[in-house]
Amino acid sequence: MTEIRLCKDCKYFRRSGNLIDILFGDAWHSCSHPEVTDDVVNGKDRVYCKIARTYRCGYEGKFWEARK
Repeated sequence: MTEIRLCKDCKYFRRSGNLIDILFGDAWHSCSHPEVTDDVVNGKDRVYCKIARTYRCGYEGKFWEARK
């Protein structure tokens, strides 16, 4: 059986601290994978999960790693 790789199960998933997002949606949760970044100057900017999953990690979750 194929494992479903969901962002919420990935060790690079960072939950938004915004109360509205926590209660009503997940639009601002972020991906902290070192290869999934938009900032090539300092490498510290986080990419939002939905953007990272669509354009960088891909639906197959190529950068996905299980939480330990």
